[in-house]
Order: sequence, then C-alpha cells, then structure tokens
Amino acid sequence: MKNFLLALVIAIVLMNCLGSVVEDLLGMHLVMSDELLSPWQNIAVFSIVGVVLAIVGFVVALSVVGTVILAIGAVLFALLLAGVSAFWPVIVIAIAIFALKKRNSASYEHKNEQNMSHTL
Repeated sequence: MKNFLLALVIAIVLMNCLGSVVEDLLGMHLVMSDELLSPWQNIAVFSIVGVVLAIVGFVVALSVVGTVILAIGAVLFALLLAGVSAFWPVIVIAIAIFALKKRNSASYEHKNEQNMSHTL
C-alpha cells in the first residue's frame, strides 16, 4: 500500500509539472468555451490524445501483421495446391502401391506360415 501511495503522489506531481510545462514552456494552451484550461486539464487532454493515438497505432500494427500473416498463409496454400496438382498422379500411384503392398504382404505372410506348417 505504501508503494501504491508513493506512485500515486509521484504521478500527481508529474502530471501537474508536465501540465505546467506544456502550458508555459511550450506555449500550448487549450481553450474550451472561451476559457484556458488548467495544467491538470491540459495534461488530461494530452493524455487522452496519447492514449487514442496509441490505440490507433496498435490497431494499425495488428492490421499490418494480420495482413502479412494472411498473405504468407495464402502463398503457402497456393504452393501446396500447385505442388499437389502438379504431382497428383505420382501421389495416387504411391498411395496405390502402398495400399496394395501392405495388403499383399499380409496375405503372403499368411500363406508362408501355412506352407511352413505343412512342410514340418
């Protein structure tokens, strides 16, 4: 709790100082309803603007990253589709040979076991 109160006091002092700096040193004055805003109101408005800009930047960054990931996925899917379409006869023949070999080898072993039992 002590650290929280200390952080709160530091934040209040910094907001007051930064509001004064923005208002006095930089010569930036926000006017609403024909009245100058206080240093607290200045820093609050600039903080809100900063948060909005950070959110917009986050959305743009996610959009760019999402677009890049989607494009990479589309390229990989297109390459996979092109590879399968180019070599589908080879793939079908390989699957057929694998299926027939496995089926034939099982029956061949069974026949060999029967022949071996008859010869003994």
